[in-house]
Amino acid sequence: MFIKPFVSHILLLVVCCGVSYADETMHLKAIESVGGKVSRVVGGREVSFHLGRRKVSDADLLHVAALGDVVILNLKRTGISSEGLSSISEMKELRKLHLELTQVSDEGLIHLLGLKHLAYLNLYGTKVSDIGLRQLQELDSLTHLYVWQTRVTQKGVDEILAVRPTLKVVLGIDLDLIRIPDPNAPQQRPKISLAFVAANNVEDAPRSGNGENIEVVFENRSQQTVKLVWIGYDGKPKLYGEIGAGKSRVQNSYENNTWLITDVNNEALGYFICGAERAVAVIPKR
Repeated sequence: MFIKPFVSHILLLVVCCGVSYADETMHLKAIESVGGKVSRVVGGREVSFHLGRRKVSDADLLHVAALGDVVILNLKRTGISSEGLSSISEMKELRKLHLELTQVSDEGLIHLLGLKHLAYLNLYGTKVSDIGLRQLQELDSLTHLYVWQTRVTQKGVDEILAVRPTLKVVLGIDLDLIRIPDPNAPQQRPKISLAFVAANNVEDAPRSGNGENIEVVFENRSQQTVKLVWIGYDGKPKLYGEIGAGKSRVQNSYENNTWLITDVNNEALGYFICGAERAVAVIPKR
């Protein structure tokens, strides 16, 4: 009835005019009260709702927009719809947007066209089709687009690539292709360490599970070259490379993914299971 005009009016005051109807503490508490998590990152803030309450309303996103410096927004598996994306249009500093497994469709993408810094857009498992991709041709800043398990076809991908040839469009799972471009990515060694689980057989390593996109720094402290093998969602192993003795490798991955370590003869040594954050995986001496 009168809710949406009221929300839009308040949003205009908060974002465009710099007039806040409450202080920052109130906005932070409002976000946390519905399961949101706010954290500082280089260049601004990251707001994640994917681990909290699944229903996120326009009013909830209004509090996010009021912060003014959100660069990463994660709405994975929330109840956000195409209509709800209207609030996101005011988050002008946004660089990464996670909309995986939501009800977002082609109609909602028009609200993203004013986000001039948006580089990464994850639409996995949404209702987006080739029609929506045509709208995204206008997003010059976009470098990575993830449309696995959507209504997007190869024809639609070819169309957008004809206009934006440098855009990386991912139609299926490939850990080599979906590295998130981030000039502010941390260079220091991760503080979190993954547990190394010793194994004698390749079959001992469990199949990978789904989760958030993360990064793992593998450090080979053994005295031999080892192979890095990803265990797929179907349980099948896929070789990703070798790590020399004393060497390291930065690998794109997902939370709950399994990485098997073997020797050069494909004999299992052990495996790691990724957590929710950037981490180091130390391959021990034998």
